[in-house]
Amino acid sequence: MKKNIVIFLIILLTSFNLYAFEQSLTPKQNITVGDKVTLNIKADGLTPGTIDKTKLSELNFGDFELLDIKQAADGSTDFILSVYKTGKVELLSVEIPYTYENQNKFVKTKAEPLEVKSVIDPKNLPQDIQDIKGIAKFSHGILWYLTFILIFLALAVLVYYLIKKFMKEFTNDLTPEEIIQSIPPKEYALKQLEELSSENLPQKGQIKEYYDKLSDIIRFYLKRTYFVDTMERTTTELYQMLKDKIAPEHNREIKIYLQNCDFVKFAKLVPSDEDIKKDFDTAKEFIEKL
Repeated sequence: MKKNIVIFLIILLTSFNLYAFEQSLTPKQNITVGDKVTLNIKADGLTPGTIDKTKLSELNFGDFELLDIKQAADGSTDFILSVYKTGKVELLSVEIPYTYENQNKFVKTKAEPLEVKSVIDPKNLPQDIQDIKGIAKFSHGILWYLTFILIFLALAVLVYYLIKKFMKEFTNDLTPEEIIQSIPPKEYALKQLEELSSENLPQKGQIKEYYDKLSDIIRFYLKRTYFVDTMERTTTELYQMLKDKIAPEHNREIKIYLQNCDFVKFAKLVPSDEDIKKDFDTAKEFIEKL
C-alpha cells in the first residue's frame, strides 16, 4: 500500500513539473492573412537561451509558421507566429524542449482554434480580366530585327569595356564605399569571410564578436544582391522582405541561420568548436549559391 502511494506521488510531481505553465495567445480575434500572433509561454526556466534550437525547425504549429522567439518584459517567452491561410485554422499543440538546471524538460502547449479573415472583400472582387488582343504583326522583315539586335549587342560590349577601363584608371581616386561598390557582391563577401577567418576570434574567446561579424557579412551580401535594407532590420523583418525575392526554402534557411547567430549574440548561447566551423561553412555556402 505504501509503495503504491509513493509511486502515485512521484507521477503527480513529475506531471506537475512537465505541464505547469501559463499560455496566452494575442490577438485571438480579427486576424487577417499575414498577421503576426504572439504565443506567450511562462514556465520555470524557459527562456530563448534555454530552448533547444536544433529542434525549433521540427515544431509543427499546424497552419502557423514560427517567425521568431523573443524574451518578454516579464521574463516569459514570446513565440512570434504568422498564418497564411484563411478560414477556420488551428494552432496545434507542440512540445517545446529546453534545458534548465542541467535537466532536459519540455512544455506542451494547448491547441488554439482560430478564424482568419481574408484581406480581400469577397463582395468586391477586382475586375481585372481583359479581352484577348489580336496577333501583333512585324512591320519589318526578320533580317532587319537581327541586324538591330547585333548592333545593340556590339554597342553593349563596347560600353562594357569602356566602363571597365575607366574604372581601372580611376580606382585610386575612389572612396572606400565606392571601392566596395566596384567589387562584385559575391567576390567581396567571400573576401570578408577570409579576413574574418584570419582574425581567429573564437580562439581569442571573442565568440559574440565573431557571430556579429558573420551575421553582418551575410546581411551586407543580401543587401547588395537583392537591394533591400538588411543591416538595421530584425531577422523576422528581413525574412518578410526577402519573400518575393528568393526561393522560399532558401529564405527559410537564412532565417534559421540568422536566428542561430542572434541566439549567440543576444541569448549568450555558447556554440561548440564544431558548430562554429559548421556555421562558417554554411555562410560560405549561402554566398556561393544565392
